Amino acid sequence: MSEVRKGLFNDWVPKPVGLLVILVLTITALTTNGLYTANINDMVSGLGSMSEYMMMANYASVIGMMVVFPFLLKIKAYLKGRTILLLSLSGMLLLSVVCALTTSPAVLIISNLMIGSLKIIAMMEVIIPIMMIISPDGNRGRFYATFYPISIILGQLGAYFSAELSFAYGWEYAYYFMMPGLLVSLLLVVICYHNDRTMPYAPLKGLDLISFFLVTTSLMLLNYVLVFARVEDYFSSVYIQGAAIGFVITMLLFIRRQLTAEQPYLDLRMLKIRNVWASNVMVFLTGLFLSAGAIQSALTSGILKYSAQVNAELNLWMIPGVIVGGLLLFFWNKYEHNHKGLILIGFGAFVLGFLLLYTKVNPGAGMHDFYMASALRGFGMVVLFAGLGVYNAVGLQMMDMLSSAAILVVVRSFLGPAFFAALISYGMYQGQVENLQQLAQHMDVTNAAVTARAATSGGTLGLYGAAMPQAVLVTAQEMLGYVAMAGLWIMLVVVLFRFGRMNRRRLVNWRKKWRSIVGVPAVTG
Repeated sequence: MSEVRKGLFNDWVPKPVGLLVILVLTITALTTNGLYTANINDMVSGLGSMSEYMMMANYASVIGMMVVFPFLLKIKAYLKGRTILLLSLSGMLLLSVVCALTTSPAVLIISNLMIGSLKIIAMMEVIIPIMMIISPDGNRGRFYATFYPISIILGQLGAYFSAELSFAYGWEYAYYFMMPGLLVSLLLVVICYHNDRTMPYAPLKGLDLISFFLVTTSLMLLNYVLVFARVEDYFSSVYIQGAAIGFVITMLLFIRRQLTAEQPYLDLRMLKIRNVWASNVMVFLTGLFLSAGAIQSALTSGILKYSAQVNAELNLWMIPGVIVGGLLLFFWNKYEHNHKGLILIGFGAFVLGFLLLYTKVNPGAGMHDFYMASALRGFGMVVLFAGLGVYNAVGLQMMDMLSSAAILVVVRSFLGPAFFAALISYGMYQGQVENLQQLAQHMDVTNAAVTARAATSGGTLGLYGAAMPQAVLVTAQEMLGYVAMAGLWIMLVVVLFRFGRMNRRRLVNWRKKWRSIVGVPAVTG
């Protein structure tokens, strides 16, 4: 058995090269996905499938990340860091090939579930060194102020380039483009990483696989219900009914097992802690604003006829907002201001962004009309993600943080967005039907303008083609108004909620805690 060794790299690797290797691995891990959302429309057309399968695959990757969180420390104690990276990156490479070649939605969904799991395992090996570099004193606020902006910016740039590749060559090339990056990362790991342990060996035992399968099954059933509810006509469908019942049963069994086990897979008792449950509730509500981007897409794609790459280019305007938000986070953390003010600013940015969109809903809108709204959305996203992440971790020990982080990830990236996406989808559909009926009430042969329009535009179908965009515009404006009003109510709740003051002395000192528990050494070789 090899001895525990300080550092991650071979002795001959200079410090600047080691930092470059960590940077390359981080970018590769962050940008490699099982599904690139900017290409969903192209994938639907190319595969002859439904967009709901693509969204289910997208959420499956988040579920895959969540379900392996409780195993991360056990995996790290059992395998060497070099082996973890080689296995996870190789698995992501092989599954990317599968995603590029498959025509089966089921295979795509399962592959995304597995890619999500492998991605978080690889991220474990690069985030800790990055954290030590950015925040050597263990200040989570400073780390989040840097890491979250970088990860969001990389996500937006990745979406833009994948849309461009899809337009120029085909949606499969988004996967092919990432494969050289994965190969280079594997080569760097083989050459630069030493093959010794960075923490003491511990056998891979105590894995609660029953809880693992229960929570995975439960969340995937909920994934199906939330994504396919409207398509299947909600609970009129026997499939939705069965999936909903299966979700309730498996989730209750999972909860019961966690509350009765001596060493639970996921410690649910921490949900009694004020900052943990409050941050999860607010992260869940943030999903309303993340999902409401579909309203803008209905306007840009359905009415203005923007292509996928133009929409991706439009989303790049989130980056200035993300940068400004990162600067705010840095100085807010530096001067130790309270959590409430920061979270209010984040929600306020979202509300202001959707109020601006509300005023821009018209068939003559141009790209410039969406720039400021996109920047405000990027600002609100990074401020809330980082601010609520720091608030969630206040007072928690290292082991508690793993359970808390697993819950926060699935709430932030799956439960909130999927729930509100289903709600907004229902609102957009019902609103279009109702508004179309309202417009049709005034269309008869006694109306000279309607008669003339029917004569020049192809009769009834021509009238429908003219009325439907109007119904979409009216519905989009109504939904944006509802989102903005809901945001104001959320801000009122935040104002009334009692937060503690942000005090860095109460935050966990990551460097000391991590080294005392798992013995992670410095970054350099």
